[in-house]
Amino acid sequence: MTKKAPVGGPADSLEDGHMGVGGTALGHGTRASRDRALRTARDAVAAWSHAALGPGRPDYEGFPYDQVVGYYQQVGKAAVSGELVALLRGTRLGIECAGRARPWAAPEAWLLDTWLPLTFTDRPMSYASYSGNDVLTLAQWDTDGAPGATERAEDLLLAVLLADLVERETEALAATGGEGRQRTRTVAVWQALARLADWAPLALPDTAPLDGLREALAAPGAEGAADAATAAAAAVRAEAPPALRRAVEVTLLPMTTLHDERMFIRSIQLFERIFARVARALTLAVEAVRDERPLDAAAFLESAADRLPDATAKLYRILTTMPPEAFAVIRDHTHGASAIQSRPYQLVETVSAKREAGAHAPEKGPVFALDATLQEAFLTRAGGWATADTRRLEEAMRRLDAGWCGMKRTHWGVTMKIIGRVSGTGGTTGADYLKAAAGVGLFPLLAAG
Repeated sequence: MTKKAPVGGPADSLEDGHMGVGGTALGHGTRASRDRALRTARDAVAAWSHAALGPGRPDYEGFPYDQVVGYYQQVGKAAVSGELVALLRGTRLGIECAGRARPWAAPEAWLLDTWLPLTFTDRPMSYASYSGNDVLTLAQWDTDGAPGATERAEDLLLAVLLADLVERETEALAATGGEGRQRTRTVAVWQALARLADWAPLALPDTAPLDGLREALAAPGAEGAADAATAAAAAVRAEAPPALRRAVEVTLLPMTTLHDERMFIRSIQLFERIFARVARALTLAVEAVRDERPLDAAAFLESAADRLPDATAKLYRILTTMPPEAFAVIRDHTHGASAIQSRPYQLVETVSAKREAGAHAPEKGPVFALDATLQEAFLTRAGGWATADTRRLEEAMRRLDAGWCGMKRTHWGVTMKIIGRVSGTGGTTGADYLKAAAGVGLFPLLAAG
């Protein structure tokens, strides 16, 4: 049974015990190793800060991320040294006061400027900072907002996040003997990667590694799946530029030392990418409808509808491997960070249709002001299009609506399994709120028509 008390593990010289699902993360270590990790991180940050404030341009790429992130992961953010947090705050402030802060000059500078606040231990916590959403937008640095380039960048980001999860769970499986709850989770993660081409088709130009993983999973006992999964994950990472890989690495700052929290953070990051994709499809569809291009609008929605159900189903399958007692510990240390605050999720629902007054109150998430939603734009213009075009767009809207509501129903079911009917961290009634939300479609007037 996972205990709720200390997040830093035993305070003696012995290595922590149970690893993997329901236990600590790999490499959590001993008190001595944690002390060494703190000294290493502190000294490295101090040395970098001294150099950054000296003559010449700061070496943003050379910031000691590995040492800082390694320490945070070893002790859990809830138990990090206040001395190191103060040093990191001072580093950011010192660069700004010295006039060295030019975050838009290069991706390395922007990454450090955006990431440093994630290391602070401010309360209450926000969902955006916990999930590292702002840092992960680095994936779009070179896209200039072009739809094709943006979609490819988002697919690649999603793939790298999943590849990292595969590598961590595969490593945990090897360390725990290859059986039990850890195997159930690891196989679920492998299966998600095996179908990557279905929900992130632009990530890998050559799907041979994914084909190999599917073949290994289909073999008796899934023999060879671990090697095939590792090879597929490596192929994904090879496609990503160094700055993107670094952004993914540094956004894993768990509050606790639980192995389950690493999985949880990666999973919510993946969900955020999927929500962002749906939100982008909806905003592009609104623009297309306004420009009297119903077939283009339908194509955007069809693409999102095709990918949404399979992607979210596989991620929820991974989340169901979370032991309730482990999630209780995570909830104790993440109060205030709720998925209801997700900006992409709220954007999906706000762009789709006008909601009742108060549906997006500040305590329930961010508010977006729009000139027109897709539902209203469609109902206003549909009468002037060819019947076949109108029907295709309406069908695409209904398909996306069904997939979105199905995802919300699954979320409710997973919540009931893991935490039951306890209140939500965002101030909602928890599972009851999710059940009610699942009955609210994206396009309520369309559904009623």
